[in-house]
Amino acid sequence: MIRGPRGFGRACFFTLGLFVAVRLALPFFPSESWSESGYHCAMYHAFLPLGVSHTCVAGKAFGEGARVANRLDFVSFRSEKFTVDARGYRNPPLAQMRPRVILLGSSFSLGLSLNDEDTIAAQLNRRLGPVVYNASKVLNRDLSAEPLVETAHEIGMERGWVLLELINRGAYSYQPAAPHSRFAAILDRAAPLQSFQRRLKDPFALSRITALINMRIADDRVLPNPDRWRFPEEELINGRHMLFYVDDRNFALNPESPQITVESVAHLRDELRRRGLRLAVMLVPNGYTVYWPLLRERRGDDRGGRYFTELSEGLASRAIPAFNCLPRLRAAAGRELAGNRLVYWPDDAHWNPEGVSVAAEGLAPWLGGLVSQP
Repeated sequence: MIRGPRGFGRACFFTLGLFVAVRLALPFFPSESWSESGYHCAMYHAFLPLGVSHTCVAGKAFGEGARVANRLDFVSFRSEKFTVDARGYRNPPLAQMRPRVILLGSSFSLGLSLNDEDTIAAQLNRRLGPVVYNASKVLNRDLSAEPLVETAHEIGMERGWVLLELINRGAYSYQPAAPHSRFAAILDRAAPLQSFQRRLKDPFALSRITALINMRIADDRVLPNPDRWRFPEEELINGRHMLFYVDDRNFALNPESPQITVESVAHLRDELRRRGLRLAVMLVPNGYTVYWPLLRERRGDDRGGRYFTELSEGLASRAIPAFNCLPRLRAAAGRELAGNRLVYWPDDAHWNPEGVSVAAEGLAPWLGGLVSQP
């Protein structure tokens, strides 16, 4: 009567200890084993660069939309190579580059769901030479000159251009950078310790396993899917279906005034000019705006397209050079659809290699003309 409970207690204690040991050990194994994207695979080196370049390959990556919305029916596995340089940005080693342009943008410019050679920076560099340094992170609508100036100095670019990507997902604001505190400096020196702490707390260590289990259970057949709304499904005029990020759809249907963004970009331009850098803008549309004319059921009118027209006009009125990728991407989307091909991923919010190539073909000569100016 006594040994049973004691044996059961030991088994529970052993099981709990084993779970904790596995949970602590998993983040230190190669993240290719469980990462659902190249970005998540390389995130340790991106957030806490340790002064060396690192390449990670996620062997079974799949789209953000399929993962976030628990859409197993949209999962399509692919390989994603993601290289992070010594400064935590997505570039080859600096010795292979001659930077004259710093690219600052969202996950579109960073190249989520893309291999290294397919990013917009890589495709521009193939056309212009290795002149574009990719300093993009995930989406951040707060613009500030100081980090850009610091990056320019670090890569030896005393003069040149900043190419700012703007995506139609919300307004951008200018925010002066906060001063670097002594406490932050101490944390910088303790980067290896921070890396250890981040690995212990990192939610991505088990995310792919959790996502796949969740997708097989909460799929509206076994259990209701509470996350389907995050990436609503739309049918195209040829019968093909795509997932679109709900915030992209909402913004395209009811966009904000572009004036706040225009004023913020003008402020950034003025601050950069005082430090010897010039500013240009590329307008990158979300997938819903690109495919709006090709949807089987269109809601409202073309507000997403009109927003980019007004934003382009506002930037031109402030003498800020801007390249609008929307017309080229919409034209390509229509052409490719005839062959049942796409320029954005059907299971993700981002453009695919074909879409990036379409934008780069038009962007490269425009950017090359700016860079050649004295």
